[in-house]
Amino acid sequence: MADITNDDDIKIVSGTVDVPLKDLHIQYVHNVTPAELWNFDMSLANSPHVELLKLIREKGFDWDEIWKTRYVAERLNRFKLGMNNWTRKHLKEHIKWRYEVLRSLKHHGYKAKLHITAKGKNRPVRILKEPFWKTRFGFERDWLTGYEIWDGGGRSSAAMALGWETIPAVICEDRYPGSKKKGMFDKKLSMVKGVWNEVIPPIPA
Repeated sequence: MADITNDDDIKIVSGTVDVPLKDLHIQYVHNVTPAELWNFDMSLANSPHVELLKLIREKGFDWDEIWKTRYVAERLNRFKLGMNNWTRKHLKEHIKWRYEVLRSLKHHGYKAKLHITAKGKNRPVRILKEPFWKTRFGFERDWLTGYEIWDGGGRSSAAMALGWETIPAVICEDRYPGSKKKGMFDKKLSMVKGVWNEVIPPIPA
């Protein structure tokens, strides 16, 4: 098995543990994630991701219904922001892939060998103790809390849609808390106009 992959922005601080899915949150990205669409609740249980998979389990690939979901609305919002890969064609294939992850977990269970990428990197579900935008940039809101998924949102969403209570994961920490380093988001958000224009101010005491 390949060594578990750290990356430049985070460091792994635990071995593999079973993390309760009810404690997990989808990652918030400032000026990209439409928090109001989430009703200011980033929990996995409330997520458009789980909602989408439950809909498909109930009704199959009813695209008339799927196109009305919060998940689609969020992805199309990314397209409007300049993330041009989120076309409807790409989104349709992405949604099918999301459901294939669920089918794999349902029929084969959770297999660690599926972590290994084409380049031989080991990418288990990785969980930050605190939200990245909070630790890195000082962005604090009372609704931005809990364990945040850094990597493995698809697997975690599928597991919750299947009714699982836990998922194997490693716990991580921000490698540069308070630094305001853009890290991987510098490239990832490079096409989003104005995303870095605002310097995130500290919240008044």
